[in-house]
Amino acid sequence: MIACDLHIHSIRSTCGFHTLLEIVSIVRSRGLKAFALTDHSPEHETPRAHFSVMLRRMPPVVDWIRVFKGIEATILSEEGDLGIPRFEGAPFEVILAGLHDYGEFSGGSSREKNTAAVINALRKNPDIKVLTHPFYRNFPLDLDAITDVALETDTALEVNNSYLLTGKADTDALAHMLDHAGEKGTMLCINSDGHMFNEIGIFDHALDVLESRGIDTYNIVNRTMESTLAFLGLEE
Repeated sequence: MIACDLHIHSIRSTCGFHTLLEIVSIVRSRGLKAFALTDHSPEHETPRAHFSVMLRRMPPVVDWIRVFKGIEATILSEEGDLGIPRFEGAPFEVILAGLHDYGEFSGGSSREKNTAAVINALRKNPDIKVLTHPFYRNFPLDLDAITDVALETDTALEVNNSYLLTGKADTDALAHMLDHAGEKGTMLCINSDGHMFNEIGIFDHALDVLESRGIDTYNIVNRTMESTLAFLGLEE
């Protein structure tokens, strides 16, 4: 059902538990064809050198698994600024972005401020491909507005399995987001947000929610390898 997991953290994120080669092995065991290595941006203590080496030297295929070079960037301000290290001639293949407990958003913030930050980030940074965990209960959003802007900016809204697994999800907000996305045709991306072996490449909670609502009514970008590559604008 899902061919490519576009949100996985390695040991280079302070919250991840596995090396790149361990993740490749886990992803293969789940029957997936590809994944994105999307460690947190340097604001969360991921070494800047990690991204430099990944972007410049990591091969696109590791043990027959396609590995997309990515990052989960943190939205830093209400103006939509992002923390993304840039290296000339070595672009990211996929950029995820979301709100986290960091900086001026530490401890949570208002629905209005959160919504403005996300909208500004999507409009200011057109290379964001996926908005991560938009139904995180600690950061409420106006999901009608977010869904409309995501449609405008060709951004996929994430259905994050780990947030459903760990109780971080506002399930009413998720249901509302899915209703609006289904009506508008806004893209969705089903990801594990895996940090540990029992989470990586696992989508059961997210799929259960979508299947209960009629999964074929949604535009899911990472259903197949072909749809994922088209979404990212890449060749196999």
